[in-house]
Amino acid sequence: MTKFHATLKGLIVVIFALTVASAVQAQATRTWVSGVGDDANPCSRTAPCKTFAGAISKTFIGGEIDALDPGGFGTVTITKSITIDGGSAFASILSSGVQGVIVNVGVSANDPERRVTLRRLSFNGTGSSGTVGLRTGVRGISILAAKDVFVENCYIAAFTNEGIRMTTGETGDFLYVKDTNIQNCATGISVTTTTGFAVATLERVRIDRMSGNGFVIGTHGHGHVRDSMIVNNAADGINMAGTVTDGSVNVESSMLASNSSVGIRNGGTGSTVDISNSSFMQNGSAFATSSGAAGGGINSHGNNSVNGAIGTTPNGIGQQ
Repeated sequence: MTKFHATLKGLIVVIFALTVASAVQAQATRTWVSGVGDDANPCSRTAPCKTFAGAISKTFIGGEIDALDPGGFGTVTITKSITIDGGSAFASILSSGVQGVIVNVGVSANDPERRVTLRRLSFNGTGSSGTVGLRTGVRGISILAAKDVFVENCYIAAFTNEGIRMTTGETGDFLYVKDTNIQNCATGISVTTTTGFAVATLERVRIDRMSGNGFVIGTHGHGHVRDSMIVNNAADGINMAGTVTDGSVNVESSMLASNSSVGIRNGGTGSTVDISNSSFMQNGSAFATSSGAAGGGINSHGNNSVNGAIGTTPNGIGQQ
């Protein structure tokens, strides 16, 4: 009887291993979605799925989901390294009343990179440009955990909260936003973490017509902005929150214009803002440090343009 039980146990282990191996093999490194697809399909190019959520379960860690044609491919929660690419179709995610994409890639020995790329996608929370009351989407992209998140060539509009929010519980997380437009949200981009540091890098990004701040640096946050426009926002263009300690923002070759309150505000304790070769036009005031802020304040390399009220006078720092 003991020998029989041992044999049976061994057989069960083998069957389980074969089942797991079969499931892994069933996942492809590249899958496809189409406006006329079906999530019951294997998500191949000739038999595509209908939604990103349907395709992601059939895509291996580090793989890629591509759109074959224009369509609305639904909201999705991402829990592993993956690339979602709208391709020439510029695929859409319509997220009325919900979040468009949730990124929550936890620590895993099977997924050491924890890297997510969202490329050539349109995130629509519904509503028309400049009409706050018609927004219904909660948030375009919400990043809860991941080491690296890349948002490239995307359009994000009409969300009641942030277009993109990174708020994690670990140190050393990075957000890269490139060639992307964000319009008609409450906040354009915000970055924060509960420990260590988190960094958001913006390159050729336009943040336009937020009902609040354009770019918010929260607790333990840091930001880099290059070749970007942060304009026509109802509060600050860039806001370093009062909860920040030893934060930083670097702004190079960018325009901050027609922001109702301040172009750049440093409200953080011991935090610094460095600006170079940038324009500040028709803001409520160009610069401000909130009451109680201590440290580097606003540092200027002396090659910036200001049209309108200056507000807090920047500290001059030399060019090397």
